[in-house]
Amino acid sequence: MSERQPLATDGSWVQIRDPHMLKSGDKRAVLRAIRDNAEAGEVALSMLDAIATVAIEAWSLQLPVPSQDLKVLDMMEIADYDKLSTLLGPTQDALFPTPVEETPEQAEDPASPTEPSAA
Repeated sequence: MSERQPLATDGSWVQIRDPHMLKSGDKRAVLRAIRDNAEAGEVALSMLDAIATVAIEAWSLQLPVPSQDLKVLDMMEIADYDKLSTLLGPTQDALFPTPVEETPEQAEDPASPTEPSAA
């Protein structure tokens, strides 16, 4: 269940979907949006925009939510946008988890759940 989170401007809030409730279709939508909208060097910005479209359910801003009009992110106060970026971090982590690298000891451990790596 999602909860309202405060933005930087007094009294403003955003309601973000629970990252654990995201589906593969959400990830695919973000990947398509990045592919379709990213110019060289703007992948991080496109990723944040795309994540905002699938994650933001509602907000107190007198603007449509990003899934209705992505250009609203350009109209946000900088402090609110920066706070939103931070709040979307767990959603980004859920959609694109950082792979955990095996240590050499784990790679050689027969009890390790993965196959030993080839040298």
